[in-house]
Amino acid sequence: MRKTTLLLLLTLLGFSQSSLALTEPEAEDLADLTAVFVYLKNDCGYSDLPNVQIKRAIIYFAQQNQWDLSNYNSFDMKSMGESSYRDLRSITLPNRKKCQSLARESLSLLAYAN
Repeated sequence: MRKTTLLLLLTLLGFSQSSLALTEPEAEDLADLTAVFVYLKNDCGYSDLPNVQIKRAIIYFAQQNQWDLSNYNSFDMKSMGESSYRDLRSITLPNRKKCQSLARESLSLLAYAN
């Protein structure tokens, strides 16, 4: 289930491959943000968050940073996202505290994206 959700979110972010505008660090930031939302959905009880709304939030984040997503598919976002998710899961904090912090720092992005 968790892997399926991560794959779905990463697939939802598909874009065309026309330029090399997005840098690797920017792609990693997008993968990290995707992993945060996947973690919130899978590990923190936010399973009702709509994937479409999450996709909009991630796109909004990129637009606010003026990142060109035209080469998004040139990165292995699936692997990057899974790695980010594993990193989040390995942070040695109580899950409740980790969830509260991630929610506080990222859920507001969903409101701006609508």
